[in-house]
Amino acid sequence: MNEIRLMTDKPDKAAEILNDALAIEKARLQYSLELSQKRLKYFEEKYGIDSERFMIEGSAEDLEEKDMEYVEWAGEYKLATSMINRIDVITGIRHEPS
Repeated sequence: MNEIRLMTDKPDKAAEILNDALAIEKARLQYSLELSQKRLKYFEEKYGIDSERFMIEGSAEDLEEKDMEYVEWAGEYKLATSMINRIDVITGIRHEPS
């Protein structure tokens, strides 16, 4: 595991602030991810294919509404993937007092 060092005159207070900020960001991301997953589920149910498989195999021509739904689905999938990655990073951060 790699380490990031921050310098401050008030390490306990800084750690508290950073932990609070990370907890808030994680909660915000989890809420947003739930909304994104609902939108992905809509596309998956409409077209009978899961998002990951569609992003690998699909194209705009495979959709009834063509380009716009493809762009929306792909964008939502990329957004959800990004949020999952950010949640994973935040979850892996820990404070070790010196």
